[in-house]
Amino acid sequence: MACPSIGLATEPILTRFVYYKILTLVPVSAAFTAMVRHGESLLWPLLYVGLCLAHAGIMNAAKCPHCPYYKLGDRTFACFIWWGTPKLWAEREGPERPWVGQYAKFGWAILTFFPVYWLWQEWPLLLIYFFGIAGLVMSIGLNECSRCLNFNCGHCGVPEDLRREYLE
Repeated sequence: MACPSIGLATEPILTRFVYYKILTLVPVSAAFTAMVRHGESLLWPLLYVGLCLAHAGIMNAAKCPHCPYYKLGDRTFACFIWWGTPKLWAEREGPERPWVGQYAKFGWAILTFFPVYWLWQEWPLLLIYFFGIAGLVMSIGLNECSRCLNFNCGHCGVPEDLRREYLE
């Protein structure tokens, strides 16, 4: 539960964006190191980059237009995942479609487990990778989902009383 004195994250802050990009670099660096060291070809890391970009594009198109942070800017938007990103999609009211939450979990699972084959060959990198992902996911859950303005999101962890207080 979020401490009421912390409140909601009503505007994007650049340091939060940078913090999550640094946290993301830990597992991504471990994955790329393992793929380059143990892969037969550089096509595997390139495929991984392609999967990451495709997932980001799908999530940007399906999830972001519903988000209040997307609606804050004129031509660009910012949040803890994107910063100064052009608005490519029309803003949408109401909750996102149910398949978005299901796809988000499926996409994250693919991106998480894709490099495990190469990481398995180097245990220290595998541990760094999974601890890095655990730290990233826990940080997002504890620091973002519990303070997020997107009350329609299935991951929103803002307590009901705080939601009501904000909407009044």
